[in-house]
Amino acid sequence: MAALKTRLNLFVALGVIAANLFAWGQILLAASNPHVVEPIMDPEVRALLDYIHSGEHSGETWEVTLTELEAEQTITWYLHRYPQIPFAYPEINITPDSIRGEGDVILTGLHFHVSGEARITLEDGLPVVEILDLNLPLPGNMKDAIESEIQRQLRRAELLPVRFTSAEWGDGVVVVRGVIK
Repeated sequence: MAALKTRLNLFVALGVIAANLFAWGQILLAASNPHVVEPIMDPEVRALLDYIHSGEHSGETWEVTLTELEAEQTITWYLHRYPQIPFAYPEINITPDSIRGEGDVILTGLHFHVSGEARITLEDGLPVVEILDLNLPLPGNMKDAIESEIQRQLRRAELLPVRFTSAEWGDGVVVVRGVIK
């Protein structure tokens, strides 16, 4: 009888281990691969920044056209340049009504998938961002603090050496025009 109980316990333990391995396998197979793009600064953005840094400007107009891929590549380039920013794998979706972004926030080596949607308009030459949706795997009070920090950082746009005159949002592309201060 004792041998039968030992054998039964062994089968139950093996069954639990097999179920656990199956569950972990399903979780790992369901996890999506990150959206990886090359870290390339858009040539139009680079040309504009180089011209601004040259100091040889005074009130000239500029225009930059960015596709979703070019925006993702430029953001990835920026994140590679500033590794202290805990964000990776940006994915952008541009529509006439809003811009949607997602990626991974990296905290203590763990990746947390985040996403958000915003409507960007211009007021007095500066971008005004209305956050429509913000999906963070965090408690409500932390989400509120992060949203406040996002808004605080967006107010720093006043320090930019440019003013925006128009932004035309299309499907998968945005055309931004402005004036260099």
